[in-house]
Amino acid sequence: MGNQAHRPALILVKHGQPAIVPDVPRSLWALSDEGRMAASRLAGKLTGFDPQFLFASPELKAHDTAAAMGEVLGLPVRTDLDLAEHRADHNPFVSQAEIEALIEQALREPDRLVLGEETGAAARQRFARAMTRVATAGSGTKVVVAHGRIISLWLSARLAIDPVPFWRRLGFASGAVLSESDGTFEMVDA
Repeated sequence: MGNQAHRPALILVKHGQPAIVPDVPRSLWALSDEGRMAASRLAGKLTGFDPQFLFASPELKAHDTAAAMGEVLGLPVRTDLDLAEHRADHNPFVSQAEIEALIEQALREPDRLVLGEETGAAARQRFARAMTRVATAGSGTKVVVAHGRIISLWLSARLAIDPVPFWRRLGFASGAVLSESDGTFEMVDA
């Protein structure tokens, strides 16, 4: 991480651990206390990149993650509706193995409606619009706090990587620091 410090970068962060409530739509889950602490730890690790901007999905777990990070980084949170997760509130709550299988299929077949209310391709296009706005916000390192599926869909298309291993690697309160110069990334965990 040291060789990239103080260079403009894009840092994509997956929100911290939510408080899972099966009867509540996923987009309304709040950040857990553990998730808040992990977000603060991750922010501390990102200070070497000298972040200048902090953007977040409007979903509570992501926005609260960004708010906790903003306290450490001294940055206000800018919310963008298009940074929301691949919409899947109307999917029934299923086992961990079942949801992982559905997510893998949705990531590998983004043009098919496999999971949720929008295809992966539609979600990726929506997120890309937000990322265009992020890119034009000014110079300096930008931190975007969003969600695992949408980050994986967007980044895999941008870097031509397999989305499933990346999604599996992107844990709660972790991030991918993208190099502006060569299109590579490194992972940072809380």
